Amino acid sequence: MLLAGVLLVTLAAPGDAQRLPKGTELTYTGTVTEAVDRPGQRYRRTHDLEVRVLVVDRRPGWADAAVLTLLRRTDEAPDSHRLPSPPAVRLEMVRLPDDGPAHRLSPAGPLPPVPLDAFAPAEVGMFPAPGAWTPAGWGFVAAERCQELRFTDQSAGWDRPRPGETAWRRADAVWVSAGDGVARRVERTVAQRDGAGKPPAVLIETRYELRDQARLLGRTFDRYRREVELAHAGAAEAGQLLAAGRVAPKQIDTRLARLAEYLDETDPGTPYREAVLAVRRQWEAARRGEVGPTGTSPPAAPTGRASAPRP
Repeated sequence: MLLAGVLLVTLAAPGDAQRLPKGTELTYTGTVTEAVDRPGQRYRRTHDLEVRVLVVDRRPGWADAAVLTLLRRTDEAPDSHRLPSPPAVRLEMVRLPDDGPAHRLSPAGPLPPVPLDAFAPAEVGMFPAPGAWTPAGWGFVAAERCQELRFTDQSAGWDRPRPGETAWRRADAVWVSAGDGVARRVERTVAQRDGAGKPPAVLIETRYELRDQARLLGRTFDRYRREVELAHAGAAEAGQLLAAGRVAPKQIDTRLARLAEYLDETDPGTPYREAVLAVRRQWEAARRGEVGPTGTSPPAAPTGRASAPRP
């Protein structure tokens, strides 16, 4: 799992007031690499990462934004008879105070994880959200003068490995523009060690940079916001109903029909369409009986270079 939300670092830089106007869209691109070295389970997987932040509302002292995170596998074996796998999608609404870090809305809290293969869901809670950041000098990213901020944390047993104990270490770095307070580059490394072995059993490296900063106006902004609102509301409803386990097939068919009508009648040109398609895939999985009591689909067997089932 990609812990604590891949964009939390980007929006949490301390001391740099975020006064992004309504309609601002930040687009980040990069990679996420998972390396697992455990007995019977050894693989290395690479994902293309895209993160978009769209400011949907601005009020005195704060702004609300949609955060879309997309992960696309880049190491799957080519297959002319199979369409590319859809990306892993996470769409969240966050509040950006002008004088503090971002937090998630409904419910309040840190950004949730985006699914990867390296960690079982039960293990994600061991990694805390970033705390105090340490200034680490100044530098330039894409000709923009930036302050480097770092955060490091680790479990009590990281420096003293013991048989049978799991230990972890996390290191974050963010380069924040001196001009507008927006993160230009983010790097994160998470390592997990199993027992007394010194090499990490799991290593996740995340790297991404700001690719584009735009201002959406008029009908373009309205289309983007409508897609965000539909996808966010649809995902919330699906998660609640499927977790409760009280959805009749007719209810699923009704929701799929509504989504099909929307997709047929609207322009597919916004980058947030992937979040709408993810909601449809969730209902389709429920219709096939592939969704468990938590509202999530069971993991599929890995493809590409993986040599063992996913945890």
